Amino acid sequence: MALSAFGLVLILARRLRAVTERVNMFLPVSEGTLPLPGTSVPDFEATATDGERVSAASFAGTDRIFAVLSTGCGSCDEQLAAFRELGAGLVPRPIVTIAGAPEARQRLVAALGNDAMLIEELEGGPVAEAFEIGEYPAVLLVRNGVIQHA
Repeated sequence: MALSAFGLVLILARRLRAVTERVNMFLPVSEGTLPLPGTSVPDFEATATDGERVSAASFAGTDRIFAVLSTGCGSCDEQLAAFRELGAGLVPRPIVTIAGAPEARQRLVAALGNDAMLIEELEGGPVAEAFEIGEYPAVLLVRNGVIQHA
């Protein structure tokens, strides 16, 4: 009886592994270059396009969405509609850093408009570096200055 139960467990484990491998083919691959949940927001300072100062203190208190988009990232373009829809009703607005060459950033800045607090910087700039962002798009949920999800 124990041997037949053990055999069944082996068959189920093999089947689960096969299903997991098939599902993983369709999921985006993370290179593990996003901040880990439980990590505090790093010290940084930036100025948003509307002139407002943004720092670690901007993440104190309530839940806040923070994203880093890149002008060279096709998936980032797909996120624009979601940020416009999400940002229109959120208080405080999401903070979105757009990384890339100045002329390429303007398209993303115009697409997001006032639905997010926007920070512009070059690829690998100080905000993305402070958060140790190594892949795009990077979307974080921050609560009381601590990253909850990445």
